[in-house]
Amino acid sequence: MASIPFKSGDIVWTNFPFEDNPDRPGPVRHAACVVAVFTRQQARVATTAPIDDRGLVVGVYTSSQVRKFGDALPIGVIQVRSDRASQAGNQRPFFIDVRKRAFVPFARRFFPEIDKSNHGLIGPVDRGLWAEVLRQYKLVNDRHPELIVNVGPLRP
Repeated sequence: MASIPFKSGDIVWTNFPFEDNPDRPGPVRHAACVVAVFTRQQARVATTAPIDDRGLVVGVYTSSQVRKFGDALPIGVIQVRSDRASQAGNQRPFFIDVRKRAFVPFARRFFPEIDKSNHGLIGPVDRGLWAEVLRQYKLVNDRHPELIVNVGPLRP
């Protein structure tokens, strides 16, 4: 497989790394939203870590624990209600937390369904939701970088 089959805005199955062991794949399959995909050559703009031949995937955390934050969502957290969730291939509402970012290689250990025909793609988010992901990502970068948690062996 020469290229990474995901694109920005895709929801995919990952083994999203945990903060307490940031370089290793998480122990369970977990959905993430792809923010960017880089070839090995392009990845030099996103990280100083060595990149394998397939490249780098940058994803942000998602969770179906929608009541975790209550009614007041913090900056960087986006609620995805039922109608939008189903458009993205999810069965129930979830949230996207752009503060938690994974920088991982496109490899089986981080993408448990890499060998399936769809490579673990759950579905794309709609254009409006993608615009909000980008807006929140930039907002956190510009105004609240102290909230960013980078995980993954290719993190900057």
